[in-house]
Amino acid sequence: MGLYVSITRQLCRLTVRLTRQLLGAATAALLAIVAAGCSSATTTTTTTTTTLPPLPPEVYAYVTMVGTGANLGLGHSVVPVEVSLGGNGPGAALGVGIYPDAIAITPDGGHAYVTNYTSNSVTPIDLVTGKVLPSISLGSTAGPAGIAITPDGATAYVTDAGAAGTLGDTLTPIDLATDKTMPPITVGPGPQGIAITPDGRRAYIADAGAIVQGQTGAFGSTVTPVDLTTGKASTPITVGNAPTGIAITPDGSTALVANLNSGSVSPINLTNGVAGAPIPVQGAPIAIAVSSAQPTVAYVVDTISKQSATGNVTPIDLTSDSAGTPIIVGRNPQAIAMSPDGKTAWIVCYDSQTIVPLSTRTNRPGTAIRIPGGPSAIAVTQRSSSSPTATTTTSVKGGSGSKKKRKG
Repeated sequence: MGLYVSITRQLCRLTVRLTRQLLGAATAALLAIVAAGCSSATTTTTTTTTTLPPLPPEVYAYVTMVGTGANLGLGHSVVPVEVSLGGNGPGAALGVGIYPDAIAITPDGGHAYVTNYTSNSVTPIDLVTGKVLPSISLGSTAGPAGIAITPDGATAYVTDAGAAGTLGDTLTPIDLATDKTMPPITVGPGPQGIAITPDGRRAYIADAGAIVQGQTGAFGSTVTPVDLTTGKASTPITVGNAPTGIAITPDGSTALVANLNSGSVSPINLTNGVAGAPIPVQGAPIAIAVSSAQPTVAYVVDTISKQSATGNVTPIDLTSDSAGTPIIVGRNPQAIAMSPDGKTAWIVCYDSQTIVPLSTRTNRPGTAIRIPGGPSAIAVTQRSSSSPTATTTTSVKGGSGSKKKRKG
């Protein structure tokens, strides 16, 4: 959804460094020590291959970079960051299109798709090989903003907010088997954020209106439901002013909409399509996420505003629709993504040039990881680690001290 200041688009690192290789080596050494015999006599050498318990999965955050200072809006890269225990931190940047506005990862963790606002395109990245694939053009007047991928990984949906001077109003499906676009679906004006229900049947689009600098028209105040089976949009739902971010609870019962210009979050009952009373927050809410580990709490990213000089993250109790105490994570937070296990929310802080982990159990932030260059959007995934094997050679000495029995 990009960076917004006054409604205009402006173009933990963990200290434990015990690597996975050392963990495996230490275990193998321990096996060798335990297996070693003691006493003097004839020596029999035995080689044993042992399958060790699987290592914890490697967790990676992928952060889009939009540039800073005079280069704000000219950034064109995605930085992979290993955020798991003992991880290596930021890696080499991957080149994508200009102004990478949003990023989504397929459910299997194999590919990322990046919306390039200024380049009018979407760039796929093979996360297994680290190779950037050919970009998918959305047309010269498109302003790709938000993106979401269906739970089956078959289709990506991209909102077209419109380029500067134009106001978009479409949602473009992309067939991920071929990376080809399909006919666009008309939604509300200036669509930004998008969320898809857990069953993959419906999408909900935040119609922010003319919030991009250079566009003419009013701010939006609706969310448009789209039936993904038929490709048809239904009657828009009225929410707050300039809705940008949207998330759906893990049970699929409620959509939560961040109203950037209203300082509030609108809950929508997805059974009847009715929006509830807005929930006030301290700041300008721009993004929102719900944890699978704590499904009754939503985390709202409030960017800098008159109410909050630095910006913050506000937890919302969904059982009472009440906002909790704002959490300071860094200056000018812009985006949020949950870890696959739901235990950590990762927040992008643009002015601080960091991503910050926030425990969803304690609501306490951890050590920030610095990523210079204008971090903007984020997606998090994990890679499963195979069970390593340790081959040990042990010396078994016969005689009165041996407790081993020989076969045959």
